[in-house]
Amino acid sequence: MTARAYVNEQQVSCVFCRFDQFDRREIKLNTTGMSFMGLDWANRAATGLVCAQCGYIQMFLDPAIRYEDS
Repeated sequence: MTARAYVNEQQVSCVFCRFDQFDRREIKLNTTGMSFMGLDWANRAATGLVCAQCGYIQMFLDPAIRYEDS
């Protein structure tokens, strides 16, 4: 489901094509140490906003993202 996204009340647009509709994904931020110990599941995650037009992915770490259905 695509939606408009706002970070700190500013609307996000794609930095590549300027489109304003995104799909959301959780993206694990793997580290070598945690992978070596088999603890990938314990790594932090970022919120990925995937542009619904061109597929460019923007990542945000711990933001206050608000979504508005289109």
